[in-house]
This record gives sequence, structure tokens and C-alpha cells, in this order.
Amino acid sequence: MSARPEASNAPCAECQGEGVRFVAREGRAVAVACVCTQACPKCGGAGRLYQQDARGYTQLAGCDCGADPRRLAILSGLRIPVKFMGAKTSTYQPKNSEQAKAQARAVRFIEEFMPNASGGRGILFLGQPGTGKTHLLLSILRELALQKGVRGRYEEFSLLLSDIKDGFSKGLSTREWLEPLRQVDVLAIDEVGKGTSRNVEFEQGVLDEIISVRYNAGRPTLLASNYPRAGSLWKFPEVGVPETLEHRVGPRIYSRLHELCDFVEVTGEDHRKQQHEERERAPQARRGLPPGSARTARLGGK
Repeated sequence: MSARPEASNAPCAECQGEGVRFVAREGRAVAVACVCTQACPKCGGAGRLYQQDARGYTQLAGCDCGADPRRLAILSGLRIPVKFMGAKTSTYQPKNSEQAKAQARAVRFIEEFMPNASGGRGILFLGQPGTGKTHLLLSILRELALQKGVRGRYEEFSLLLSDIKDGFSKGLSTREWLEPLRQVDVLAIDEVGKGTSRNVEFEQGVLDEIISVRYNAGRPTLLASNYPRAGSLWKFPEVGVPETLEHRVGPRIYSRLHELCDFVEVTGEDHRKQQHEERERAPQARRGLPPGSARTARLGGK
């Protein structure tokens, strides 16, 4: 009779040892316990167990297998978009030295973050579309939640504006929409400066309210923008006269951002465009067609 194989110490292939995975529900990434936690010898998959503290008192605590319901609720509360369910600092692939520095800055923020401490500086990632700024924002939120139980929240600025306008039409007060953004330990706002030219005063007012309430609460804010600061060598490729971030948010808010955040450049080629071009080239290579002939082939040689 063959000997029984020894148990493997390798992390679960499904969750990589995190004890949690994300699934898509109603357009959002929702955290669920990985199936591997059901075999946990401590909690049996419940995610909670009784432990004795230093004073000898018994209390209910989260199990380190990862199935703790409170931990799952914190992760689901990040509001991660479905396409970024797998975003981690380790899966970010820098294409140049600036992107490598941005990745290192994100890792350092996670390592240095002290839960319940106040006054920490945030980060403002600046760069062209498709350079991985959103990936870095969500990686920070995800890893802070996993490693330190930090409550975070992701917001895309133009969608946030739409939600606020819709709330106002239903009688929502400023305090009611602002309070959830104040309460989270780390707030990430993407696409800062993205809005319309028709209601700049409202858009800047919303951003000013958020920055003020976060500053007064002593909680850091992470931001990302496609608009450059003055003097940058790159521009946001919009139709018309290129604008800077200061033009989009106004001098007052721009000045406060310097007080609250480290500005980190994340420049480079649009990786989404590069991936599209690679997909275009792949079928051609399989058919033995020369590069650039895909469109001609689809049009029948016309």
C-alpha cells in the first residue's frame, strides 16, 4: 500500500493564500471566502472563533484563514470595479522608470500606513490615460484592507458627481452624501478634473468639500488625474487647447492638493491601446498576413 502523500504547504491556487476572492455582482466586485477556508482547522470555515486576550478574557475574533465576515465586508466596501478585481501592486507591470517609482511609492504607502493614526499624506498620481493609475489606486485599497483591516472606498469623480446630483434631486443633503466619504480611513478618487465645462463651479465645489472634510478628519486621500501639472512635458490628448490640472480644479484646490498629497508622475504609452494593437496583430500572424493588413483583409482588398 502506498504511503499517504504529505499535505502541501503551497498557497491555495484559487486565492494565493489570501483566503478571499472577488466575484462580480451587479457590476461590483464582492469579496467572498475562498473554498479553501472551509478546511480551516481553527474555525471550520466560519471565519470567527473565540480567543483569550492578554487579560484572560474570552472574546470573539476573526480567524486568520480569511473567512472573517467583517473582513469580507471591508473588502466589498472598497467598491472595486469588476475589471480591476485582480489588481495588486505585484501585478502592476511598469514599462519605464517613472512607473516603477510610482509602483514603489504605492508599496511604501501600504507599508507605512498606520491604522487610526491621523494626518498622513496622500498621493496624487498624474499621467496619461492607460498608464495604470487606477490599478495603483485600487491595489493600495485592496492591500490595506487585506493586510491591516483598513476601510477604504473608490470613487470615479464624474460618476460621483452624477450620484450627488441624483441625490440632490431626491432631497439628499450635503451632509448625507459627504459623511460616508469622510468616515472611511482611505478614500481614492479617480479621474480628478474630469467633468463638464458647463458646471465647473459645482464640480469644483464638490471636490473642495471632499478635500476639506478629509483634511479636517486627518484622513489621507488618494487621487489620480489625466491632467498634468504646469511645466510637465506631456499633455492630456484632448480636442482643443490642452489644460493643466490647475485649470480644471482651480488655483485654490490645486494649492491644497500640494499640502495634502505627494505628486507622483505615471507617464508612458497607453497600455490599453498597445493591447488592442497586439490583438489586431495576432490573427494576422496566424494567417501569415503582413502587419497593417487586417483592415484591408476585412474590406475585401478595397
